[in-house]
Amino acid sequence: MHTLLGLSSVLLVVLSGYLTLAVLRRLRGWSSRRDLQFLVLMAPIVSLGLAIAGLHHFSGRVCFLRVPPWDQLLGLALPLIMTLVALGGVVLGLVRIALMACVVRRRGLPADGELQSFAAALADRLGVSRPRVLLCAYDHPLALISGFCRPTLLLSTWMVERLDRRELESVLAHELAHAARRDYLVIWLATMLRDAFCYLPTSWIAYRQLQHEKELACDDVAVGLTQRPLALASALAKVWQQSLERPVFGLAQRFVGAGEAIEGRIERLLAARGTSLIGAAQPRSRVVALGAGALGLAGLLALEVVNVIVLLAPMGCGPAAPLRRFF
Repeated sequence: MHTLLGLSSVLLVVLSGYLTLAVLRRLRGWSSRRDLQFLVLMAPIVSLGLAIAGLHHFSGRVCFLRVPPWDQLLGLALPLIMTLVALGGVVLGLVRIALMACVVRRRGLPADGELQSFAAALADRLGVSRPRVLLCAYDHPLALISGFCRPTLLLSTWMVERLDRRELESVLAHELAHAARRDYLVIWLATMLRDAFCYLPTSWIAYRQLQHEKELACDDVAVGLTQRPLALASALAKVWQQSLERPVFGLAQRFVGAGEAIEGRIERLLAARGTSLIGAAQPRSRVVALGAGALGLAGLLALEVVNVIVLLAPMGCGPAAPLRRFF
């Protein structure tokens, strides 16, 4: 029963995640979709909390005397493994952000005043903090934004030398849109949650959607700011062509992403010619999306509690056991 409790708890989280991802098909607003995707990534915390509580509850309980040895072993091993994997995800997330800060600090040099002013003007128009623009001597496409408080924009010399002014403006607007949406913080937390619950398929699906759609959302912001979808499409095409001719991995992929993803972004931008905004979603209230997500999370918690009561009550060690004294 104890093993079944752990497995059923995880199964409930997976099913609720799939249901939430199905609801996403009806939502068009980027912010609403991101909220629910992040909720799917956070939902396994419920099962992890129950697993940690189970470790405390089951250790030394008399109810284990009524179960076979394999159930006792797995009943303790499953929540322990889940806890260790979650801790590993947190540690990996901290290491990842430390490495990113180290790379930006060591490889980046302050850009000239003209480029700084160019980025500052775009930031003012977008309503975000003026970024610190750094350049790194790198003969490959590279553009990324980092920093929780003040954004730091790292560009490779390839981007500055190979893109014309309009293309560079579109790239800067795209990266500053990440700062406006706080994508650096969101994706860092999402990556940590994905690693902490890497055994759940819903975590990977929600994470891939989140990664892909943040680029589309920032494309929309960049086009709305510059009114030049073709300039961004041209910049993406140049970057993609360079990546195909001289493939590289790691940080250089931050702006371009996967091949099929960038191709879809270019086609989407080309289709936006003559419009002021692309992919303009019908307005949806984030309050409604967050409310629905909160209700779903409360429903998941209620199901988990019912699951615990139903499976452990027959052994006399469930939460309802103390109530039997009064009935």
